[in-house]
Amino acid sequence: MSSELAELTDLLETDLSSSALAPAPDAYLVVAEVIHGPHLPPRVGEGLYCSAECAEHGVRELVNALAKEEGGSGFVLPYQGRMIGCAVARGGRLWSVQILARSELPTV
Repeated sequence: MSSELAELTDLLETDLSSSALAPAPDAYLVVAEVIHGPHLPPRVGEGLYCSAECAEHGVRELVNALAKEEGGSGFVLPYQGRMIGCAVARGGRLWSVQILARSELPTV
C-alpha cells in the first residue's frame, strides 16, 4: 500500500503506546483503494473503531462519500465476517472499501 497508510500505522503505534489506558487488542480503520480505472491514492475513513462491527458504519460512510464525489453508486455487503464496500464512478473508477485491523496494516 502507499506511504499514507504507513504514516497512519506509525501514528496509530504512537497514539496507542502513549495512551494512559490499556488499549484494546486492536484498533480498526476503514480504507478505500482504487482497484480498476484511473489511479488515485488510497483513502482512509474518518476515525478509529474498537471492533470490526463498529467499523461497518465507517464502510457505509466512505462508500457513500466516494459514490457522491465521483457521481456514481455504491453498495455494501458482508464478506468473510466483515462488511466490504464498492463504489463505482461514472468515469469507470472502481473503489474497494474494507475494514483493516491495526495489525493488518503493512509495515515499512
